[in-house]
Amino acid sequence: MIRFTISRLHTDYGIIKAQGLWRLDAVSNTQLTTLEQLSTDGWVELDISHPANSQFISTISPLIHNHLLSRQENPA
Repeated sequence: MIRFTISRLHTDYGIIKAQGLWRLDAVSNTQLTTLEQLSTDGWVELDISHPANSQFISTISPLIHNHLLSRQENPA
C-alpha cells in the first residue's frame, strides 16, 4: 500500500484534508488515518473510528481514490 497526503480537496461535501494508505486497484483498499474538514472556525479533525462518521467516510472515499488516481496520471 502507498502512503498519501491530501492537503486540500474540494468536494460537494466540503473541503477536506486526508492522510492514509491506498492501492491503485480498489476504492475499498483506501484506508484513512486522519481526516479533517474545513469549518467556519478552521480545520476540524474527524474521529474516523466513530460510527457517526462512517457514512461521510463511505461517501468521500471514492472521491479521495479518484483524486489519488488523477495524481498518478498527472504527476506534479
